[in-house]
Amino acid sequence: MAGERIPYGSILSRGLRLRCPQCGVGKLFNRWLHLAPSCPHCQLAYEPLEGNSWWFMYYSTAVFTGVIILAMLLIRPANHAFGRLVIFAVAFFLIVLSLPYRKGLAIAFDYLSELRFGNRPELRLRDRTDRVDNS
Repeated sequence: MAGERIPYGSILSRGLRLRCPQCGVGKLFNRWLHLAPSCPHCQLAYEPLEGNSWWFMYYSTAVFTGVIILAMLLIRPANHAFGRLVIFAVAFFLIVLSLPYRKGLAIAFDYLSELRFGNRPELRLRDRTDRVDNS
């Protein structure tokens, strides 16, 4: 796997599927939102600097909150109690139930960032010509 380019779309897809962004095999979470320290398959540290994914999590929550507020302002339900129930259900789904998927995507973005610009030499993007042929 070292030295091979992983397409960016594959890395992001792995994050959305709650899998390791590097190998795609290991699970990101031990439980619902309990992040594993590293991949059991390739040993990649998921969050070497704790809190790297906070920015993405805060902004994605803000975007979902903005969408909910816009919907509340633009849609006038005939029954206000039913409208409140729908808004609560949508908010719960968008903000709470999507947490693991947003965290997985945040870890994938962090991995891409470290891969491309980071200071972790084991993750630097390499061309196939950089590999040493031992044959």
